[in-house]
Amino acid sequence: MIIEFTEYALIWWDQIVISRRNGERPVQTWGEMKVLRMRRFVPNHYYRDLYLKLQGLNQGYKTVNEYHKEMEIAMIRANVVEDREATMARFFNGLKTLPIWLSYNTMWS
Repeated sequence: MIIEFTEYALIWWDQIVISRRNGERPVQTWGEMKVLRMRRFVPNHYYRDLYLKLQGLNQGYKTVNEYHKEMEIAMIRANVVEDREATMARFFNGLKTLPIWLSYNTMWS
């Protein structure tokens, strides 16, 4: 796969390369370039917005599978790594109705 900058991002990258030639250490890894790119193009509130979206996520009119997929994508984008039980609790909390077996088990535990 080949990824390349276009338009403004290409101009920005050219300026980074030029400034690095004039004294600063050149960008040597994909990780370094990614950090520079994120600082420049991703607003400070981006992750906060992703967390808020994840917090408010619920099934709504989606099927359970659609809701599960949307939750997984939101967690990946927000870089959320949590215990499996916490993820299950988050998932169940957003369902329209709890599965009968879960309602029954939690009533008697």
